Amino acid sequence: MPQMVVEYSDNIKALNQQDLMLNLNHALFDTGLIDHPFNIKTRIRANQDFLIGFGDNHQAYIHVRLGILTGRTLEQRQRMSAQLLACLKDFDQYQASGLEIQLCVEIAEMPKEVYGKISVLK
Repeated sequence: MPQMVVEYSDNIKALNQQDLMLNLNHALFDTGLIDHPFNIKTRIRANQDFLIGFGDNHQAYIHVRLGILTGRTLEQRQRMSAQLLACLKDFDQYQASGLEIQLCVEIAEMPKEVYGKISVLK
C-alpha cells in the first residue's frame, strides 16, 4: 500500500532514478513493517521550477513523501522515516558538485476508512 513520491531539484544532475527508487523500496521493506514488496509503489520526478529560501543557487533537495495507511505507532513511523533518510544519505549516484543538498523524508497518513484499492488482471 505505501505510496512513495520522490521529488528533487533539477540542479542535481545525472541522478540514477531507478537505483534510488529501488534502494528506497528495499530500505522501506527492510523495516519489517511492509508485508510484501509489491505493495510499495514509488515514483520520482525532477522539479524544474523551485525556489529554496531567497534563491541561493547553491542549494538543492531530495524529498521523499511516504503515504501510509493510518494505524502505525509513532515508533513504527519513526523507523520508516529513519530508514528512508539513511538510504538517502548513503545514496551517491548523482552529480551535485558545490551544492548543499537538503535530504528530507515526510510520512503522511491516509485514513484507512476512505482509502480504496483493487487489483485487476487484464
